[in-house]
Amino acid sequence: MTARTNRFLLVALTALVVAYGTPSVAQRLRARRATVEPVQHAVAVLVPVGQSGVHGEIYLDQEDHHLKITGKVAGLKPGEHAFHVHQYGDLTDSEKGLSAGSHYNPLGEPHGRPTDTERHAGDFGNIVADPQGVATIELTDPVATLSGPCSIVGRSLVIHAGPDLFTQPVGNAGPRVAFGVIGIAAPKPSEKAAEKPAK
Repeated sequence: MTARTNRFLLVALTALVVAYGTPSVAQRLRARRATVEPVQHAVAVLVPVGQSGVHGEIYLDQEDHHLKITGKVAGLKPGEHAFHVHQYGDLTDSEKGLSAGSHYNPLGEPHGRPTDTERHAGDFGNIVADPQGVATIELTDPVATLSGPCSIVGRSLVIHAGPDLFTQPVGNAGPRVAFGVIGIAAPKPSEKAAEKPAK
């Protein structure tokens, strides 16, 4: 948190104390909510759907005008697999993965490729597994975001058994083989060091 943000919070809390006495927890949280900083980093730990054995870790980092997405997924059949953000961060249906809902599509756009101007917020296209069943992911996306009214944080990343064919309504990619909730991640070590005050 920046020094300017800290000063703002101190002034807001002081005003509450003067006006109402010692502020309650709810009042302090409301004051803090007004100065919440954007989410910069998120992570999704993928777990198998059914007996697929597919698992992995996906890291999402908000950069200037795009989202950087990196990670590895293992246990896949070699070839292409659809890779999408789905509506809900609900993993309770571990057999079929249907509890994650359909594609996250807050603006009501048609399904599309990552490069299309009209597409779902979480249309990340396909990842490719090598002969050992491992897909290494390194891509950037100009649409999805970790903050704001259309944030993907708290929703889920889903890997499908087949490739996204980019047909309507959701690409005909077959069953879900892995999913994971997109959660806020800790700052990277270099950023933590930068936040520490100089002695």
